[in-house]
Amino acid sequence: MPAVVRLIETFDPTHLVLPHDPLVSIPAIPDALGNALYHGDNLPMLAHLREAGYAGRFRLIYADPPYDSGVDWTRKVRLRGPKAGSAQPVVAQQLQYTDDWEEGEYLQFLYVRLQWLCELLAEDGSLWLHCDHRHAHHLRCLLDEIFGAKNYLNTITWRSQTARGAKVNAFYFPNSAHTILVFAKNRAAPTCWNPPKKSYVLTAVEAAAEFMHDKHGFFRTSDPGTYSFESLQRLDAEGRLYAPYGGAVVLDEAAQRVYCTNGGNIGVKYYLAALGDGRHAVERAVDNIWDDIPGLGTTPSEDLGYPTQKTEALLERIVATATRPGDWVLDPFAGSGTTLAVAQKLGRRWIGGDAALGAVQTAARRMQTMMVRQHADRAQERIGNFAIYRDPDAVVPPPAGTPRVALSITPIGGEPARIRIVVEDVGWPSHDGGEPLNGDWRTAVDSIVVDPAFDGQVLRVAMADAPPKRKHLVTGVFTMPAPTQPTTIAVRVTDVWGRDSIVTQEI
Repeated sequence: MPAVVRLIETFDPTHLVLPHDPLVSIPAIPDALGNALYHGDNLPMLAHLREAGYAGRFRLIYADPPYDSGVDWTRKVRLRGPKAGSAQPVVAQQLQYTDDWEEGEYLQFLYVRLQWLCELLAEDGSLWLHCDHRHAHHLRCLLDEIFGAKNYLNTITWRSQTARGAKVNAFYFPNSAHTILVFAKNRAAPTCWNPPKKSYVLTAVEAAAEFMHDKHGFFRTSDPGTYSFESLQRLDAEGRLYAPYGGAVVLDEAAQRVYCTNGGNIGVKYYLAALGDGRHAVERAVDNIWDDIPGLGTTPSEDLGYPTQKTEALLERIVATATRPGDWVLDPFAGSGTTLAVAQKLGRRWIGGDAALGAVQTAARRMQTMMVRQHADRAQERIGNFAIYRDPDAVVPPPAGTPRVALSITPIGGEPARIRIVVEDVGWPSHDGGEPLNGDWRTAVDSIVVDPAFDGQVLRVAMADAPPKRKHLVTGVFTMPAPTQPTTIAVRVTDVWGRDSIVTQEI
């Protein structure tokens, strides 16, 4: 059955007032937004998307489901502040999801969802299913059945980490790679595909070890294939034909053929780009072994503390390969929101969902931060907005332990009239186990948002205080135009544990 989702929040950076902004107007934010986050089981969410007219719309579906790892995956909670980072003590480990399944449950769980994903995929779209050694072979069989074996495109092996620590002593070789199974909806469509390239910079010594050299620089050769005689003439005039064994290139116009004096086959020269300072650039095709994209362990600057988070470089390659600007991207297991962030960065439209509230909170904050930055950079073509929906059956932790917020709203003198909204203090029950640093409540607050006209149902964010880096603190101070009629101002404080507290005040 389709989920009866409820709109709970909207966010639009083009209508946003940042802390201490000069006077601006705050137009109403529309309910019908394109990009969306869903909180709840993704099975009814997928059915809802079909009912809402999204069947055949998504050009890319990237799915990174549980792996049946037998692990309880937790999110690390750390306080904020100037010295915050990986060295900051973990004040809590929050369970996000349990990846332990009874016999047969795991494959059945994915089988029914893969059927829905196939229906939502565009005719020229592709599904990229991320898994590991435990079930890659089983999932290939499921995909062959659902999508058809003829629509299998490839299997990507991604080196997600380098064996270190105790892992180097693993029996039968350490597991250091993940698998991504790639299937087309209909490869005869044909499938949208932008072959990626990767560039390398070599020194002269490194280039000399791999490439040949002439007066024009370092080069490699390739068979001319189906080049016409006229094309080969042009290439020879450019000095780009190569004869092996020290021979010379002969162009026989009468016979319309090209050959070499000392035998062998001619080659077409492809030169490395000279960058100066003895450096040379070479471009190579990307195959199905991806060992050039590091995992999160070697890119700690991206680490949001959410388990099983993937790096942006990985998703950038996938999104850029399988879509074009403006296309729809779906991630039904959104987690920390990496797919959504990359789609937003590359100018794609996106929808994501997750059953864990911590995942939705992490992804929502990530998207807010990115959109605010894009708006500040005036990247108008990339600015979007998004809505958050919730399935009534979604699991929401009980409110016990939520922060207590002290709020003041005061007028500011002058014309035109303005008001100042100040979060004066935030407190927590003493049993929380994580005290703010130096008594500063801001170290335990992750973000603050304001809805200047709260209707009691949907939080329409018009002001946001969400520092992008963990070392930065919220200010808790906002200014806005004074309302011309009675309204209810809502301020939501979200702490580092992911708990929300909404305080309202009528003015």
